[in-house]
Amino acid sequence: MNTASVILSVFISFLIGYLSTIWVIKQARKSGFVGKDINKPNKPEVPLMGGIGVIAGFVAGAFTLLVSDVRSERVIPAVILSSLLIAFLGLLDDIFNVRQSIRAFLPIFASVPLVVYSVGHSVISIPFLGQVNFGIFYYVIIIPFALTIASNAFNMLEGLNGLGAGMGIIMLATFAYIGLSHGSGPTYQAGLISLVALSALMAFLLFNKYPAKVFPGNIGTYFIGALVGAIGIAGYMYTALAVLYVPYVIEFILKARTRFKGVSFGKVDSLGRLYWDEKPNSLTHIVMKIGHFKEYQVVIILWIIEAIFAIIAVILQTTTIVI
Repeated sequence: MNTASVILSVFISFLIGYLSTIWVIKQARKSGFVGKDINKPNKPEVPLMGGIGVIAGFVAGAFTLLVSDVRSERVIPAVILSSLLIAFLGLLDDIFNVRQSIRAFLPIFASVPLVVYSVGHSVISIPFLGQVNFGIFYYVIIIPFALTIASNAFNMLEGLNGLGAGMGIIMLATFAYIGLSHGSGPTYQAGLISLVALSALMAFLLFNKYPAKVFPGNIGTYFIGALVGAIGIAGYMYTALAVLYVPYVIEFILKARTRFKGVSFGKVDSLGRLYWDEKPNSLTHIVMKIGHFKEYQVVIILWIIEAIFAIIAVILQTTTIVI
């Protein structure tokens, strides 16, 4: 693909994401869509629903990429449609606080574009086992299950400034490296779309990093999780997707112990450092139990953990891509 077209798509994604986030911050504050940043001593109010900026940037960049490269005509629409359907779930949750059953059910419908895109491909290469053909179960179980887990799990490990956006950037950078190293086919196209998504998230992180000027909201966390899942599925990078989500599996187990009533927030001491003196409900609490850290330090530690899994994902995925 023309390098200039890729650069243009990435630039548009960043620019639209940046400008849209600025607009969301102003409109959310004006409309009263704000939430307390409870990890700060003074509990400031921060605008919500910043994920709209990520969505706007990604869609703009993705369509630019689609126009520039017709070979992506199946990968990009499938990723866009599936991730936007789950973003809609996040929007409903932000506004109406929908029931858990609806949150778990909607991703099944959101997986339809990916199922249609994947028709004719039901083989997954599993480390140490080799290639396994799952047949019809690939379409009716594996794809819906993978997308549901990816979107819901990502929403669990959130609550600290920049945490989710940074984790998403590391994941997407991993897919971009794997895809672009592959050289051709849907895995390569998934690598290109990862660059576009990565750019939109980087624009958002400028406002979401410590101290946050905007929160992603459920629309943002669900969208980012679904985007990562959809790209991993569309690019047949299941091994990498599974490895990248190991921290979220741990988070799921910790949250399950509380019947999913646990939080990822910490307690704030007089110096503005976070700590947790109870049974841990989250990976964030495990980090806080190691020592009293500033919020951004807890986030950096978790980013480093995710980066380690990203390296493992690249090593394992390199020899397991099946087209």
